[in-house]
Amino acid sequence: MARANIEADSQTVAKLAFRNLGKTFTVQGKRKQALKDINMDVQTGEFVAIVGASGCGKSTLIRIAAGLESASEGGIYVEGNRVSRPGNDRGMVFQQFSLFPWLSVKENVMFGLQEQYPNKHRRAEAALIWVDRVGLGEFADYYPNQLSGGMQQRVAIARALAPGPKVLLMDEPFAALDAQTRSRMQRHLLEIWRKLNITVVFITHDLEEAVLLADKIFVLAPNPGRLVATLPVEIQRSKDVLERDKYIPAFAAVLKELSDLLMQSVASEHE
Repeated sequence: MARANIEADSQTVAKLAFRNLGKTFTVQGKRKQALKDINMDVQTGEFVAIVGASGCGKSTLIRIAAGLESASEGGIYVEGNRVSRPGNDRGMVFQQFSLFPWLSVKENVMFGLQEQYPNKHRRAEAALIWVDRVGLGEFADYYPNQLSGGMQQRVAIARALAPGPKVLLMDEPFAALDAQTRSRMQRHLLEIWRKLNITVVFITHDLEEAVLLADKIFVLAPNPGRLVATLPVEIQRSKDVLERDKYIPAFAAVLKELSDLLMQSVASEHE
């Protein structure tokens, strides 16, 4: 019976869990609380979005999840294991492409595989698989300044995915792209998500993008950043096009609900 309980408990552990998470900075000698008592669960294979007004700590939250900053209170866990530093169980994609300009596309992807593939030839082979998966096989020897913004972000995604992370963390990855390129990248990301069954945590300030992409949306309020609502997005996806149809009434209804929640969260700050 004890063994059965252990197995049952292991099955309910979230892929990514935020537990009583808080973050306090010291600015000019004064303490400022950026995040307060955040509790969230992200399940295996879920695509979740995090939205919130400026100052709600979205980027700080995801940097703590990536191990790039430490929590002041509580913690973040991947499959029950506490996050204390960067690791291959999490991949991170930033708004800025963060590519090494002196390395080619293939070499940028190879950079994250040094621990897994000490042999350079095997590392190059593994990198090329991911370059192909993001549709850049013919550009493997190009340098970042020879690529468009969307292509550069695809390289960044390939580099984040190549080590085989359990969770893909994305901090407004498409914000710097034009509308047409952004739409293409959204579709491309959904295709990758479906094929790999990877768990995605996606920060965005674009509410329509959140409803288009996510299974569930966490809404944060500012000063200090705190979770005020969790909105499931139950609009059916197409089998071929994983984006949702944004011209149907159900989409407009969810978008309005999300907008109202965000406005309420900002209004509560001034009460």
